[in-house]
Amino acid sequence: MLDDIVRHSLSIAREVRYDNVGTWEWIVTPNGDPFLMEVNTRIQVENGVSACIADVNGNPDVNLIREQIRVGLGEPLGYTQDNVGFDGVGIEYRIIAEDTENGFAPWVGRIEKFDWKDESWLEMHTHVPRDRHYQIPTEYDPNLALAIIWGEDVEQAKERGVRFLKNLTLDGVDASGDPMKTNIPFLLRKTENLLEF
Repeated sequence: MLDDIVRHSLSIAREVRYDNVGTWEWIVTPNGDPFLMEVNTRIQVENGVSACIADVNGNPDVNLIREQIRVGLGEPLGYTQDNVGFDGVGIEYRIIAEDTENGFAPWVGRIEKFDWKDESWLEMHTHVPRDRHYQIPTEYDPNLALAIIWGEDVEQAKERGVRFLKNLTLDGVDASGDPMKTNIPFLLRKTENLLEF
């Protein structure tokens, strides 16, 4: 199925003479039929998941943003799809301050503790400091971090994802002194049936 998706995506790119980095989003039905959802001519926030499992000519330092800028400035791509390899499985968790039991309503308050154990298979992107309190602003959505987990296969990625989520420290209070609400319990529940429809 992945080979079919790649072949169809490349065919579409050739047809419209697309010559830069982009995102072809596919959805797969429960019986395994792939359908194209959309094509984005920009880098998606999920680009880290793609990068963590990819290599170009054996080099695992794949940076899709760098590639898009480089090619956009007129440099030749310098490789073909045959030079792109994949290894392992990536899972991305969006860590969000929200009440998943109340329609995923945003939570506003002060984060008092935010920390995690650094691992070779974990890449963490966040604007929230680890060494001091942080007031979540009300002007933006309550996304706090993106965690990208790598595993050799789905089971290892899921096991590492659960370990990361269980060991993540994220505590805070709102203006009334009530404890922080996050989507972490929701992510823990959903990790178990990842890839199930």
